[in-house]
Amino acid sequence: MVAAARAQQLVPLQRVLVKRLHDEEQWAQQLGHEEEHQVLSERGGYWKNVFNPAATADAGYIQARNADGSWVTPFDPASQHGFAQGSAATYLWMVPQDVQGLATAMGGSEKAATRLDAFFHKPDGSWSVRGGDALRYDPTNEPGIHAPWLYNALGRPWKTQETVRQIVDTVYGTGPAGLPGNDDLGTMSAWYVFATLGIYPKAPGSGDLLLGTPVFPVAVIAAAGDRAEITIDAPHASRTTPYVRSVTLDGAPHASSWVDASLVRRGGSLSFVVSDRADTGWATDPGSLPR
Repeated sequence: MVAAARAQQLVPLQRVLVKRLHDEEQWAQQLGHEEEHQVLSERGGYWKNVFNPAATADAGYIQARNADGSWVTPFDPASQHGFAQGSAATYLWMVPQDVQGLATAMGGSEKAATRLDAFFHKPDGSWSVRGGDALRYDPTNEPGIHAPWLYNALGRPWKTQETVRQIVDTVYGTGPAGLPGNDDLGTMSAWYVFATLGIYPKAPGSGDLLLGTPVFPVAVIAAAGDRAEITIDAPHASRTTPYVRSVTLDGAPHASSWVDASLVRRGGSLSFVVSDRADTGWATDPGSLPR
């Protein structure tokens, strides 16, 4: 019973620790505390301790472990056994601080992207983003709501763009049922705001922003104190233009699907050229992917 209780605690605790460790690692770096930064950066890779490459016959998953280090069995990706408020299939993607490492563990970015596709689609190819399927995306709770943005780090930003827009258009609405789940201090609302602005935090504690597609022709984010505001414009934004063709940052061409924290610190402008067709070339250079 003690071992079982330990297994039940392990992965739920991971959710808290991933956020807390990444927060503290980022703060340590920004404060110039290099020793602490190195220690906490290493701990940010501890997700590998609960990744079982042989969890199923054909795929690896995050899996709970017993106190003696053995895997909790039997294993079912759709089960919440050893997890909190999400299945093993959802917790698989909860590595926003090391997407490249997760892709490597899965056998490479192509295999990781194929698995991510299956997380958002049914076997017949139709969308599955409204929840209710333990093997697929659940927009109602925190463990996996960042997952649509992981495509950026896998070199497929157009899939982030179309997936986020699908969720915005079909999961969110007006009226009492306008939010997909408990707002949890504004989490669901904040997801929607970021999604419609076309930006999303790369990971907890980081000021780096992943890029999607703005819904509004222009938006201005006011800054506190004497910092400059952030302006986001996409003159042709509409329901039928969910894809990005190009981006300029402070007037200069920007060929990456993310911007670093300097935009948040100093303010500036992001300008998007959007389209009704996916551009599968923009922001796909391996050297430009989110780090």
